[in-house]
Amino acid sequence: MSDWKGYVYNIAFFLNGLLVFLLCFESRFTVPQWMQSVGRMHPLVLHFPLVVLILYSLWVLIVRKPDSPAWNEELADSLLVIGTVTAAVAAFSGFVLSHEEGYESGTLLWHKWLGIAISVAAVAWYGLRKSLSPWTIGAKAVAGAFLVLLFVGGHLGGNLTHGEDFLISPLGPSEETAPQVAFEEANVYEHLVKPVIEQKCLSCHNEEKSKGGLQMQTQALLAKGGKGGVLWDTTKADLGLLISRLHLPLEDKKHMPPRGKVQLTEDEVVLLAAWVKGGSRFDQLVSSLPPQNPIYSYAQNVLGGDRTEEQYTFSAASADEVKKLNTNYRLIKPLSAGSPALFVNFYNRASFKSQDIEGLLPLKEQIVSMDLSKMPVKDEDIKTLAQFPELRRLILNFTDITGANLAELKKLAHLRELSLSGTGITMAHVKPLDGFPALKRVYLWSTGIGPIELETLKKGRKIAFETGFRSDTLVMALNPPVIVTEKQLLGKNEAITLKHQIAGTVIRYTLDGSDPDSTQSPIYEKPIAITGNTNLKAKAFRSGWYGSTMVSKQFFKEGYHIDSAQLITPVDQRYKAKGAASLFDGKVGDTERVSGTWLGYVENDFQSYLFFKKPVRASLVTLSTLQNHGSYIFAPTRIEVWGGTDPKALKLLKVITPGIPTAYIPGGEILAYEAGFEPQALSCIKVVAKPLAKIPDWHQGKGNKGWLFVDEIMVN
Repeated sequence: MSDWKGYVYNIAFFLNGLLVFLLCFESRFTVPQWMQSVGRMHPLVLHFPLVVLILYSLWVLIVRKPDSPAWNEELADSLLVIGTVTAAVAAFSGFVLSHEEGYESGTLLWHKWLGIAISVAAVAWYGLRKSLSPWTIGAKAVAGAFLVLLFVGGHLGGNLTHGEDFLISPLGPSEETAPQVAFEEANVYEHLVKPVIEQKCLSCHNEEKSKGGLQMQTQALLAKGGKGGVLWDTTKADLGLLISRLHLPLEDKKHMPPRGKVQLTEDEVVLLAAWVKGGSRFDQLVSSLPPQNPIYSYAQNVLGGDRTEEQYTFSAASADEVKKLNTNYRLIKPLSAGSPALFVNFYNRASFKSQDIEGLLPLKEQIVSMDLSKMPVKDEDIKTLAQFPELRRLILNFTDITGANLAELKKLAHLRELSLSGTGITMAHVKPLDGFPALKRVYLWSTGIGPIELETLKKGRKIAFETGFRSDTLVMALNPPVIVTEKQLLGKNEAITLKHQIAGTVIRYTLDGSDPDSTQSPIYEKPIAITGNTNLKAKAFRSGWYGSTMVSKQFFKEGYHIDSAQLITPVDQRYKAKGAASLFDGKVGDTERVSGTWLGYVENDFQSYLFFKKPVRASLVTLSTLQNHGSYIFAPTRIEVWGGTDPKALKLLKVITPGIPTAYIPGGEILAYEAGFEPQALSCIKVVAKPLAKIPDWHQGKGNKGWLFVDEIMVN
C-alpha cells in the first residue's frame, strides 16, 4: 500500500469510528449550528461513492481467473480506497442531516443504517482485500451484497428526497393512459388542486418526510396544517402560509417549493390562490363556477371541455406591458391560453392603494375580470373602475364601499356579474342595478340589506340576486368590525374610528388587553380618544347572529419630536428600512417582515442614540418590535434605556427582561415595550435591545439565533 492510500484509509477508518460512537449516543447528540451546513452537503457528496463502489463491485464480478488481463490491482485498490473514504464522508454528513426537522419516518431509519453499513463494510472490504481475491467466490458474494446495499440505500434516499417509489415510478402506468374525467364531472380539488400538490409539494410533505411537521397526502392533513399553523386563512391579506410562501422571492429560504425543486407555474399559483380565496372547498365542481373564474379557465386548459368560450373582438395587450404591470400582489393573467382577455387579482390589503387600480388603465381594453376582495377600496375608486369598458365580472366583496357611487358602473356595457358581499350597501343602492345593460347576477351575502328586503329583491327581477341560504333555524356569524384608522401613531387630537357594514350592529371594544364580550365591554358610539399606548380589541354583535371574530390593533401616542438618531451597531442589510430615520419617521411597521419599515438584527444587539436639540422632560420610552415565530422573529430578551445630557455620561434609567417564550405563537404581532422612569430632563437617550441568542427546542429552528425587528421609538 502506497503512502497516500494509507493516509486516506486512516481518515476513512477514523470517520467510521466517530460515526459508530455518535450512533451509540445518538439520543444525546445535538447538531451545533455550524455543523448544519455539513449535513446539507449530503446530497452533493453521496453520488460519487455510489458510482465508485458500484464500478468496483462490477469489476470484481467480471474477473474470472488469477492473473486476468482484465484486472489491474493497483488501479482497483485506488478505486476502492477512494470509494471507502467518500462513503464515510457521505454517511457522516447524512447522519448530521438526519437530525434536522421533517425526517421522522421509518424510511429515514433504514436509509441511515444502510448508509452507515455501506461505509463500515467498505472499510472492512479494503482492509481484507488481500484475502478476498476478485476471482474467488467469497469476493463475488461480497460484491453482489454490496450492489444490493447500494441500490436499496439509493432507492430509500430517493424516496426521502423525491417521494415514495421514485426509482420505480417510471415502470408504472403512464399518466397519459389515465382516464380523463369529463369536464362536467370534474372536481376542483380532486382533479385540479390535488395533482399540483402531488407534483410540486408532496415530495417534502408526506408520511416519510414531513418538513415543518406538514403532511399533504390527504384532505384531513391539508386542513390540519403543520407546525407553522393552518395552511390558509382568508381573513389575512396574504391568504395564509400556503399562498404567501409561494409569493416569496426564490432566494428566500421560506419560499416554497425550495430553490432547486421544480417550481409552480404562474397558472398553478393562480389556481391555488383562487381555490383558497373561494373557501378551499373539497367538494366543489368546476362546472359550478362562472367562465370568468380563473379556476374555470385553468380547468379548460388542463381538462379540455366542449364549452365555447366567449369570442372577444379586441386585440391582445403587449406582453411587455402585462409583465411591467404585474407585481407580487397584483397578478394579471390571460383568461385562457391564447385569449386576449385578461383577469386581475389583488392579494395584499396592507400594500393596496387606489393608484393600483389606476395603474391598470393601459390595459383597460383587455381586462374582463377583476377581483378586489378584502382590499380597502373606497367609493371614489368606483369611478376609476367604470373606466374599464370590457369588464364582465367585478368582485368587491368585503371592501370599504358603501354603494354611494355604484351607479357609475352603469357605464360598463358588458358587466354581467357583480359581487358585493360583506359591504355596506343598502337597498337604495341596489334597486338601480336593474338598469344596468348586461348585468345578470349580483352577490349580496352579509350586507346591510335585511332578510325581508332580500326576499323582495328576488321577485320579478331580470337580475339573479344571490343572497346565500337562509332559514328560520340558521344562525350566521357576523363579519368583524373594520378599524378605519390606519395610522398607528396618533397625535394629540386624533382618535380611533370603527365601523361595520351591517346596519344595527353593535361594536364592543376594550383598551386594556382583555377580549371584548357582548354584555360588559364598552359600546362604540364615537371615535375613541387614547391617552397612551393602547391595544384596541373589538367584536361585532347583533341579535339573531353569532358574534364576529375579534380584530385588534396596536396604537401609540405620539411623543416628543426626536431631532435625530444614530445606530450604534450595524443593522442587517436585508432589513435596513431607512436606517436610523426609521426610529422616528412617524410610521409604525405592520406585521409583514418585508414591508420595508423594520430594522432587523440577528448577529448584533440593537443599540441606538436618540438626540434632542433642546432637553425634554421625559418619563417613558416605548419601543415597537415585531414578533413572528414562523419567520424566526422573537421579542427581545433584554431592553435597556439610558439617558442624560451627555452621550458620554449616560446613566441607566430602566431595564426590561421580557423572557423567553415557552410555546409557539402563530401569526405576526406588534409588541410595544414601555420603559417608565422618574421624570427628568434628557437631551440624549440610548436604547439597547438584545435578540434571542438561541431559539428554544419547541421551535423548528431550535438552536439558531432569533431575529429582532425594531422600528419606531416614542419618548413621552
